[in-house]
Amino acid sequence: MPNSEIRTPPDSEVESLFNLYNAGDFIGAEIFCRNLLKTYSGSALVSNMLGVVLMAQGKPTEALAAYENTVKINPDYPDVYNNLGILLNSLGQFDEAIDKFGKAVQLDPDFGDALNNLGAMLQNLNQHEQALIHLSRAVTLNPHSPLAYFNYANSLKATDKKDAALENYDRAINLHPSFSLAFNNRGNLLENMARYEESSRSYTRAIELDLGYARAYSNRGSVEKKIGNYPRARGDFNRAVDLDPWRPENSKEESNIKFRLYINLGDIQMYFKEYDKALATYDRAAEIDPNNLDVAGFRGNALTALGNLSEGLQLRQESFGFVSFDISKGVSIIHGRTK
Repeated sequence: MPNSEIRTPPDSEVESLFNLYNAGDFIGAEIFCRNLLKTYSGSALVSNMLGVVLMAQGKPTEALAAYENTVKINPDYPDVYNNLGILLNSLGQFDEAIDKFGKAVQLDPDFGDALNNLGAMLQNLNQHEQALIHLSRAVTLNPHSPLAYFNYANSLKATDKKDAALENYDRAINLHPSFSLAFNNRGNLLENMARYEESSRSYTRAIELDLGYARAYSNRGSVEKKIGNYPRARGDFNRAVDLDPWRPENSKEESNIKFRLYINLGDIQMYFKEYDKALATYDRAAEIDPNNLDVAGFRGNALTALGNLSEGLQLRQESFGFVSFDISKGVSIIHGRTK
C-alpha cells in the first residue's frame, strides 16, 4: 500500500514524537511532526500533536491552524476539541472554549481530561452544580489526577458540601504534596468551618511551598486576626502587601480581595496604635473602592486617634450616620455631611 494511503505512522514513529515532546524538545518535535505529515498527511494524531507543540512554543495562531486542519482530517477526533478548548481559553474566548470541551465530551463521554476542563470552565462561571456533574466523572475516570480532585473540591466547597470538599482537597494533596494552591484553598475551607488552627497550618504549608504566595499570607493573617494573634497577623498582612500591592489594572475580583487586605492591615495597625500607618492603609483601600462608606468611618477613627477630631468625626458621620428624630418621621439614621 502506498504511504499516501496510510493515515497513521507506525507506533515506533509515534513513540519517537512523544519522546521529543516529553523531553521538552518542542522545536525538534515540531520538525518531526512536519516531516511525518509529508508522508502521513491524513494523520489526525500527528496534525493534532503539531498544534500541541506549537502551543508549547507560544505560537497560538499556528497552533490554531494545525488544530483546524486536524478537524478537517477527522471531525470526530475528541483530542483536538479538548486542545482547541485549552487554546481558546488561553485567548479569553471562554464561551467558545466551553463549546469545544463539550464537543470532546460528546464524542468521548469517558474523556477524563475534557470532563475536568469543562467542569473547571463552568466553575469559573459560578455554575458549580453543573460543574460537579462533570468533575465527579473526571475524578472517577482519572483517579490519579490531583488537579481533577482540586477542581472537584472547589465546586463542592462553593456548594457548601464542606466535608466532601475537604476529603477531595486531601486527595489532591496526597497525590501532589507540593500543591500550594490546594493547601491554600483547603485552609480557606477549614477557616469557613471555624477550624482555625488547622486552617492556619494549611496556609502555612502553602507559604512554605511558595514563599511568594501573597494570597496565602493574607489568608493566614485573617485567621490569625480571628484567633487574636495580632503580631503574626500584622506580619502576614504586611508581607502580602509587599509581595502584591494593589494596582489599578487589577481585575474586579483581585481588587475586592486586596481591598479587604488593606482594611485588615489598617485594623491591625489601629490595634498597635500605629495611627499614621493605619490612615495611609485606609487611604489605599479608599483608592480601590472610593464609594465604600465603611472606609470613611475607618479613616475617621484613625484621624480621631491622631487628634484631628473635627475631620475624624465628620468622616465617621458620613460612614455610620447620625441619629435624627422627627416628630412626623420618627427616629432615623442619616448618612452624609451636615450643612
